[in-house]
Amino acid sequence: MNIVNVNEKNLEALGALSVPGTLGGCLGIPRYDRRALNRRVVHLGLGHFHRAHQAVYVDELLNRGLTDTGIFEMNLVPDTYPLEEIAAGQDYLYTLAARGSGGEEDIRVVGSILGYLNAASRPAEGLEILSHAETTAISLTVTEKGYCYDTANEDLDWDNEDLIHDMRWQHGPRTAIGFLAAALDKRRRAGTGPVTVMSCDNFPSNGKVLSRCITSFCRETRPELVPWIEDNVSFPLSMVDRITPGTTGAFLEDLRGRYGIADQWAVGCEYFRQWVLETNFQKGFPLDRLGEAGTLMVGDVEPYERMKIRLLNGSHSALAYPAWLLGYRAVTEAMEDPALRRFIRNFYMEEIGATVPPIPGLDLGEYKDTLIRRFSNRHIADTIPRLASDGSRKIPNAILEPLAELVRGGSRNYGAILLALAFWARFLTGTGEHGEDLPLEDPAAAELSTAARLARNDPAAFLRAIHIPDLPGPEILAADFAAKLEQVCTLGVREVLARSQYY
Repeated sequence: MNIVNVNEKNLEALGALSVPGTLGGCLGIPRYDRRALNRRVVHLGLGHFHRAHQAVYVDELLNRGLTDTGIFEMNLVPDTYPLEEIAAGQDYLYTLAARGSGGEEDIRVVGSILGYLNAASRPAEGLEILSHAETTAISLTVTEKGYCYDTANEDLDWDNEDLIHDMRWQHGPRTAIGFLAAALDKRRRAGTGPVTVMSCDNFPSNGKVLSRCITSFCRETRPELVPWIEDNVSFPLSMVDRITPGTTGAFLEDLRGRYGIADQWAVGCEYFRQWVLETNFQKGFPLDRLGEAGTLMVGDVEPYERMKIRLLNGSHSALAYPAWLLGYRAVTEAMEDPALRRFIRNFYMEEIGATVPPIPGLDLGEYKDTLIRRFSNRHIADTIPRLASDGSRKIPNAILEPLAELVRGGSRNYGAILLALAFWARFLTGTGEHGEDLPLEDPAAAELSTAARLARNDPAAFLRAIHIPDLPGPEILAADFAAKLEQVCTLGVREVLARSQYY
């Protein structure tokens, strides 16, 4: 088998490679002139998900006839591997392998990315690109942490050291909020026109939160900038969804061995994808054309994002901790366990689903069934360790807030939700059921681990440590949680899952 490296000069050779199961039987390649594109979109946070999602939508639009629009990438934190060297060596082209649960494939070379800069080391260059008139849209996937947002106070975390540094406007910004504020100020002073700033991160009301963060920061640092932002910047909400595991050496070798594709920057993901975008944007990059590539353009995104965060992300967390304690490390293996599958689909999803508002034309039961099929997709290598990391950042929005809504509404139909929290608490003790050490990859690991080890005697303190919202009758919830945790600790995960009366 001939091995073909992914780069610009080899595009035609790549397009001739045989890829069984794909449309036409050959590898898809860009059918547009990349040299004619301009960096209309600047994206902050170049990672696997962005390259499996937003960059693919733009690539499809370019293949459909969109002109003049490409994506320039930036990271705002130091790279942990030679990303710039690898990406530039492939002319910013990469292979996307999307695989469905039925074995269907979409393998293509994506060409919508034009360049990359690590702005942590070259902030002045980053600000120049962000503020340039050519840039008409800025998008972000910097994770919730990247917003320096204090959810409890619904404002910036003013004690954040990097944010304090950025408030001085010296030596180049460090945070996404600082970079954006500085870039918007340069745009205002240079008269380079309006811009859309689009959060594609996975938390509720992402566009509203981003607007609030930037406005709050500017009120403290550049109050004269606030009116200009209000008149010239849009912050649309968005909901994004595509399960995208980290790229492994085995995945790269599979592409090479099966298809002859040599690609150090390839990414694999599921076949399913979804993007719901609020129709609130400035002139420039034709965001309204994203609908041609399958984006759902709506006036109100929040029902969709609530559905996705609570059912997909919440179910991922509810699955991760009992699965790990049972010895599973692959998501598909965990989903093949009938007890785990039943717990997630028949109990957890049903309870959480009661907090999801109806969406016209959408069957919530079918959505849940689709999630189970997606979780069970053996053709993508998603892992339990990925799902189990950073629980303190994922669980508040995905699990604690819907639980609080049920309690405030007078419902006690939350047994499976509390059981999911009990599994998490058991995991957070740091010791498995056979005495093995458990890796706690969480920024709040030390605090939560201490609270978890004491939770059987002081369940209310654990609930406070995980920042459950203030609720009426907290002693009732603490007692209910304590009962679930006691069952998990005395009977073990397997026995509790086997007995539905414990749900």
